[in-house]
Amino acid sequence: MKKWIAFLLAASMVFAMVACGGNTTNNAGTNNGGTNNSSTGDEGSAASGETVKIGLVTAVTGSNSLVGEEAQEGAQLAIDEINAAGGVNGQQLELVVADEVDNLEMSVLATQELLANDEIVGIIGSMYSTYNIAAMPSVAEVGVPYLAMGSSSGVSNEKNPYTWQDRPLDTAQGAVLADYVVNELGCTNPAIMHSTQSALQSLADQTIAAFENLGVEIADSNIFAFPEDESNYSPYISQIMAGDYDCVIALANQAPSAVICQQVQAAGLTSDMMPLVGSTSFCSNVCITNAGDAANGWYSISDWCPGGSNDVAAAFEEAYTAYSGRAISDLAAVCVYDGVYILAEAMKIAGTNTDREAINNAMEQVEFQGAISYFKYNEDHSFATALTVTQNIDGTPTAIKAVEYR
Repeated sequence: MKKWIAFLLAASMVFAMVACGGNTTNNAGTNNGGTNNSSTGDEGSAASGETVKIGLVTAVTGSNSLVGEEAQEGAQLAIDEINAAGGVNGQQLELVVADEVDNLEMSVLATQELLANDEIVGIIGSMYSTYNIAAMPSVAEVGVPYLAMGSSSGVSNEKNPYTWQDRPLDTAQGAVLADYVVNELGCTNPAIMHSTQSALQSLADQTIAAFENLGVEIADSNIFAFPEDESNYSPYISQIMAGDYDCVIALANQAPSAVICQQVQAAGLTSDMMPLVGSTSFCSNVCITNAGDAANGWYSISDWCPGGSNDVAAAFEEAYTAYSGRAISDLAAVCVYDGVYILAEAMKIAGTNTDREAINNAMEQVEFQGAISYFKYNEDHSFATALTVTQNIDGTPTAIKAVEYR
């Protein structure tokens, strides 16, 4: 790890390292409260200090900064709750935030900055699977428990022993989506729009495979793939409206999902004409806020619906909205919130706040009710066990049913 220090001191010049609100959050790579990069002499352990430091990689600046704000709020809320209850193994938690801005290269640098800090015992990674995958070789080299916030099965397929996921994987999302469309909505000839960004391509592949497992063949003419930086979806929508499809399925990230909703509405395609079904982004606060009433009627197969479907979820929703001042929660906040609790639970199980290897091994024993779902270790290093089917009604994502998939 020491071989990175000279590089990171230079690299940190390009970071906008911003602390989350409160006195318990430090900037990565600085010395404002005890953070340092000196070796402890034990490459498998974090340095012992007054607080236990957990790293967070998120967008503090750049085009994804709203997601970053919500992620920081979710992390700090969890830390404040845990600290108020006595901390972990008698110590208080502290958040260290590294800014990934809005691109893969900066996300990897942000992760490496946190990895170089010997006091950090675990890291909550980016919301974006491609960023997670790019950072994972560095995670494996250092050996720090790392919770990837992306949902792509591409993350688990890397079989990185230090990488974990608290969101439902795309394999589950694809299966639940196809089952709901066929068996609940009665559709057998869907048009599938999807981004070619790797995580969404993976979700599209999983969804298509799930349809075929149900006996519904998806021809090439049913698939409308677009680049991640697309902004004009009208040609795809026009082709769909001219065909004989009985459902629209759209798989996209949060910002594009809002644009898709708006352009579908502008084309005159409504949920009264055929079901409109989206990936988890379509019930997000980002999508609904930016799309306005164009988001109404859209179904989503979601990691999270504000308020969720269990008592922990309802308690999180109440606490988060009071803490943040936002009307409703969003995916980034709850994923990171649950991620902090998973790391804290592993530390309790391991009986240590410094031995990273012991904490990582203890992740296999984590089992508790989280806000997203009930969490239980699975051999693919994921914890979630359920998804929620939602529909946007009058500007509010509304849970229709919870689906346990394992």
